[in-house]
Amino acid sequence: MGGAVMELEGVTVRKTKNLLLDGISLSVSRNEFVGLIGPNGAGKTTLLNVIAGFEPFLGTLRLFGQLVTENRSRASRLRVGYVPQSFPIDPAFPILALEAVLAGLVGRLGLFRSPGRKEKEKAMSLMEMMRVDRLANRPLGQLSGGERQKVSLARAILQQPDILLMDEPTAGLDIAVQKEVLNLIDDIHRRESLTILFVTHDFTMIPSTMRRAVLLDRGAKVFDGDVEIALSGESLSRLFRYPLKTFYHEGRRFVSYG
Repeated sequence: MGGAVMELEGVTVRKTKNLLLDGISLSVSRNEFVGLIGPNGAGKTTLLNVIAGFEPFLGTLRLFGQLVTENRSRASRLRVGYVPQSFPIDPAFPILALEAVLAGLVGRLGLFRSPGRKEKEKAMSLMEMMRVDRLANRPLGQLSGGERQKVSLARAILQQPDILLMDEPTAGLDIAVQKEVLNLIDDIHRRESLTILFVTHDFTMIPSTMRRAVLLDRGAKVFDGDVEIALSGESLSRLFRYPLKTFYHEGRRFVSYG
């Protein structure tokens, strides 16, 4: 798996009187696929934002063995990709799906340099992988939620990051599309050898290549280990303070409430 590409020591985020992250320490190795799981307000998105450089914090963060300061370098930023929970867009905004994917190159090319043939071919190859190549010249605002999420994935991969942060990328999608997107994420992890941090609320739809899970509760890390133990009924009951049971049917995990 390789050495650590991400190390957090005592990372704390406080806003006014609210403690969003409480002394989080975490080490993630190259090519690991780690789930971040917890109830609303647990600090999952805040943790992603710290790593991405969107959130000021106290404590220590090292990426690729280098100490991250407030003014992190452009090269360091480019090595971290981010896929948000949704890809909001005004339906009237005239950006095409292919242009949205190519936006992933802005950091590498600069604002005033246009992508060439090689870059466009790579973008189209990624859109083909995501099965949205036929939509390349469609306005982004006319695409479905699932199609926009695939475009968002293609944009993030085109950036060529070493770390990919994903904030509930299947939220709000119907079950068939969720499964398709999760399969694509598994393919991306295998093909691109990425380190992935994946925030989710859905215990039944977990990428198959995710082997490790970190449970967060009220800004604190309460478990870090094997995903099957993390998603056991006992662990989830403690985390959500409600009796939950997990069971399997035809290889798929289900959660029983009550």
